[in-house]
Amino acid sequence: MKVKVLGIQLVDYVSHKTGNPVKGVTLHSVFKDAKVEGDSVSSIFISDNLNLRCVADIKPGMMVDVEYNNRGYVCDLAICK
Repeated sequence: MKVKVLGIQLVDYVSHKTGNPVKGVTLHSVFKDAKVEGDSVSSIFISDNLNLRCVADIKPGMMVDVEYNNRGYVCDLAICK
């Protein structure tokens, strides 16, 4: 899914539910959706556990292509050229 990044939020906390650390970034984004008049927005969490080097290069205003696995979690991401 191609989205335009509007903002980037660093995430770094310990989960109260599991006790495990959660690190990564949340991409606040906008995209076109056929079911929405105008634009749709979403917050997409990208875990540091994915080891995606391109995440450090993402800046607000950039277009990125987000790939999800069969459970609906982000599994890959690429910056659109």
